[in-house]
Amino acid sequence: MNMMVDTQILSYRFKGIDKDIHSKSWAISSITANEFLETQPKDSKKPDYYIIHPARYSHLFNLLYEEGGGFSIPNHFRDAKCAKMGEHRTDQVIIDFGNQFPAYREFGNEAISEIINQKKTEIYKLSISHFPKQKQKDRLKKLMYILDNDYHCYSLTKAALEEGLSLFSNFTSKHNCKANIRNTVNDILILATAIDRKKVLLTHDKLLNRFAAEYYEVPIEQDKNELLIDFSKKAGDQSKNRESKGYINSGWSYAVRNNRAAPET
Repeated sequence: MNMMVDTQILSYRFKGIDKDIHSKSWAISSITANEFLETQPKDSKKPDYYIIHPARYSHLFNLLYEEGGGFSIPNHFRDAKCAKMGEHRTDQVIIDFGNQFPAYREFGNEAISEIINQKKTEIYKLSISHFPKQKQKDRLKKLMYILDNDYHCYSLTKAALEEGLSLFSNFTSKHNCKANIRNTVNDILILATAIDRKKVLLTHDKLLNRFAAEYYEVPIEQDKNELLIDFSKKAGDQSKNRESKGYINSGWSYAVRNNRAAPET
């Protein structure tokens, strides 16, 4: 699994704008998966829904299968008010930028990776069961596209978060972020995942992508408006801009919560 694609390319492939080559070598980051599945609206500060972490509810999930083999969803999962307060149902990443930028929160990185890699579609159905039927259908169609085309999903690691903060610090010292800073952080974390996993990233030609390629001094190829950035050669050790290990802004920090947590009662 050497090739990763970013969110825009995955979306274009889904819409038929870009050709999707059916292959078991394609991969995406958990950030890309969450963006593609619209877990958080672009202009919102809050998630639209929380993807339930399979590990936290595995003991309950077995109870969802009735004796007749049917799938029954408990009423409290269908309740929209309960679902809006469901952040405890999944893992989350929190990045504190001090006073420089608004705090960043991303839910379900580990959850969506496990759902995709282990094809746990019923857990995803449970996560969106409070939505109207058409919205459930639309989200499930996107998930099935990922599964049917054998995309592997890589979740964020602590190493990726540290790499991302270093890259973000250097990028923002030279360039402006997007109007919605969350979009820039997401792009950074997709890049950081490719770096951490030592993958080749297929992405559209953007300032941030070119900056990352130059920052790490890695091979880059261009075909029309697409870039192939090769992070497979221990890219994190090759940066020409690293005066010291770790990110420059000592006031920044991150936390990871509820990942692989014990099941709840």
